Amino acid sequence: MLHARCPVVGLHAAADLRGAGPAQAAVMRPAPLARQHALAGGSSVTAAACRQPCALRNHTDVNLCTSGVVAAGQGWDLGAGSARRLCVRAHGQARETLTLPTDRDLDIPIDGFDAISDALEDVKAGKFLVVLDDESRENEGDLIIAADKVDAAAMAFMVEYTSGVVCIGMEGADLDRLNLPLMVRSDENEDTMYTAFTVTVDLRDGITTGISASDRAKTLRTMADPAATAADFRRPGHIFPLRCRPGGVLVRPGHTEASVDLARLAGSFPAGVLSEIVNKRDGSMARTPDLLEFAKQHGLKCISIADLMRYRLRHEQLVTLSDTATVTSRHGPLTVHTFTSALDGAEHMVVVMGDATSTAQALPVSVQPLGSTADLLGCSDDVLARMAMHGHGAIVHVSSNRQGERPSLARQVQRLAAGASASDDDLDLVDHGIAAQMLAALKIGPVSLLGSSVQLECLAACGVKVQGMAQLLQSEHAVSGHANGQASSKAHAHAV
Repeated sequence: MLHARCPVVGLHAAADLRGAGPAQAAVMRPAPLARQHALAGGSSVTAAACRQPCALRNHTDVNLCTSGVVAAGQGWDLGAGSARRLCVRAHGQARETLTLPTDRDLDIPIDGFDAISDALEDVKAGKFLVVLDDESRENEGDLIIAADKVDAAAMAFMVEYTSGVVCIGMEGADLDRLNLPLMVRSDENEDTMYTAFTVTVDLRDGITTGISASDRAKTLRTMADPAATAADFRRPGHIFPLRCRPGGVLVRPGHTEASVDLARLAGSFPAGVLSEIVNKRDGSMARTPDLLEFAKQHGLKCISIADLMRYRLRHEQLVTLSDTATVTSRHGPLTVHTFTSALDGAEHMVVVMGDATSTAQALPVSVQPLGSTADLLGCSDDVLARMAMHGHGAIVHVSSNRQGERPSLARQVQRLAAGASASDDDLDLVDHGIAAQMLAALKIGPVSLLGSSVQLECLAACGVKVQGMAQLLQSEHAVSGHANGQASSKAHAHAV
């Protein structure tokens, strides 16, 4: 069984890994970055307003060649016809995709949908939400409610307007506590989206057959009771528990993970009740226009999983500073900050030259995958050389969510030779959100970006104050000659 280090991948990727479940494989990691450091020893662009309409759509080919002029204080303009989307793909045999807009601040919802902050208030009040995934995924909408808020009336409403298959998304630790194993092994899961069904249950006492709205509501509320035990339930039953992937929608952009994330963010027990909405006229699955109309008719908030992902990137602390060390390089002393991801334990790194916070000018910053081919070919060293000429700068190394899914080495080298950015294919919006949080933790900003217009839009959407594109890497530069007196040569600098 395959297993990848980072569970969300970015542009144009497709994983082929098994579904969710208990810990199923050891993840091989290099020595911690902190240990590697010790061994080494020795008027800004913001996303305050929407630039243009951004509707959910099936978008599987992202144009990375857009360009344009950035003007401080005027938003960002990547040129005519430059509306793009970044696809975030979660690991799983289903090769599921979900489209994330980058043309607006993370708190601004996709046009036609409600803000996540407003939706969470309804979850707190025990109300339903209509939650949509992407048209390129299941293209379905679920009714979702916090499990500890559900009652007989809510359950009757859910059964009336959905398929009637009532599920509850829960974290793995709680399902283990209730002794609810997967219905089939992960490597035998043939569900279209590799949903992690466990064995079904009913409450053991206080109900009749378990199928009525009242009985199912009692079962669900008990499952959301942290004091409940395995002995409180009988198997099989009429409730379908689903095992949420650790990390929620930032790891797997599905309704299971959305139900748990929404309940948790609303302050409820991390368990959400969910079922697919169907059309009453013929029993078919309701699609986006039907779902928006359904929400309007019943006075419900309608949100997208894409917006939930973006909300979490803005409002949750996804990385913590774990180590700071000073190392010596041929370009002078460098301060290396190591961060640890709360999603998967992956390590990220920010290399700072000079005082990153004292300068009145925008700090030159490069964002790139940790251990990328560009780094191996000396492009990071080239960036440091350029920064040394200015006396300050920072390189943000992100343990890319595309680990295990990168193009071949030959393809990466070909792209670099053509002048492409090393991170255009290797970093998605989640990665840039992590980079933004590291910059904020170090109080770095505003910045001038050493990279592509794709990165500029992503970082600006994540709240980074970008004053424009730095000019450090736009032309050939002299490289000092060898000690034997050889004439200096020229080397082309690729943006990283």
